[in-house]
Amino acid sequence: MRTSTKRMATCSMMAALCVVLMVLGAILELGMYACPLFAGLCFIPIGQKYGRKYHITLYVASSILCFLMVPNMEENLMFVGLFGWYPIVRPVLQKLPKVIRWICKLVIFNVVVIAIEWLVMMILVPEVMGDALLWVLLILDNITFLAYDFMIPKMEVLMGRITKLL
Repeated sequence: MRTSTKRMATCSMMAALCVVLMVLGAILELGMYACPLFAGLCFIPIGQKYGRKYHITLYVASSILCFLMVPNMEENLMFVGLFGWYPIVRPVLQKLPKVIRWICKLVIFNVVVIAIEWLVMMILVPEVMGDALLWVLLILDNITFLAYDFMIPKMEVLMGRITKLL
């Protein structure tokens, strides 16, 4: 009983931290990538300490809370569509051969980002943006994603030290 209460409290605190990061991103207008990216990193200690079941539950709960509390829909879509679930799927992708792994990661990222951006540009904010700017943004998005993917193992080591305290 005590361990399940501790797990529930820890997951609740991580969900709250995730929502706070997302709300701060919307209030301070820190960008649609930065705060969802950091909010997704909040899930790492839960996945390490308690396993995939709690990791997925935390993602679902945080996603629902973010849609209810965060006013920036584009930021929410980036969190729910990519940065929230990617730390859960990443260990599975890491088992693939290196070249196939990177191709899969980049294909997943680009499909999700293009779908979200299309949704935002066509439905939420129908602004016209030049094709050249769209390509530049997509290239910068890919660089950001590669940095994020590179940062996850470093954060896992750091968070592993933190989870020993939990």
